[in-house]
Amino acid sequence: MNEVDLNDPLNWFIADAMDEYDVRMHPLSAKAIVHRHNTYPKLVSLLSEAIDLLEQSGQPDKVVYFRSQLRELQQTESNSETTDRIP
Repeated sequence: MNEVDLNDPLNWFIADAMDEYDVRMHPLSAKAIVHRHNTYPKLVSLLSEAIDLLEQSGQPDKVVYFRSQLRELQQTESNSETTDRIP
C-alpha cells in the first residue's frame, strides 16, 4: 500500500507543509555536532598542555589569551550539552 490517496485532505496538508520544510541545519545544532566530534577533547587537552608550556617558558600574555580562549571553548561545549537536553 504505497499509493497516496489524492482525495484525502490530510495528504494535501502534508504536501503543502513540505514546501515550508527547511533543509538547512540550525547553526547551534551544527555547533553541537562539531563539538561532539572525537577530536574535540583531544584538542582541548593539547591546548591545556600548550598553555602550561607557555607558562613555564615565561610568556604570561599568551597564557592569559589562550586560557580565555579555552574558557570560551568549554563554555560553548557546556552550552551545547544543555541545548541538546531541551526537547
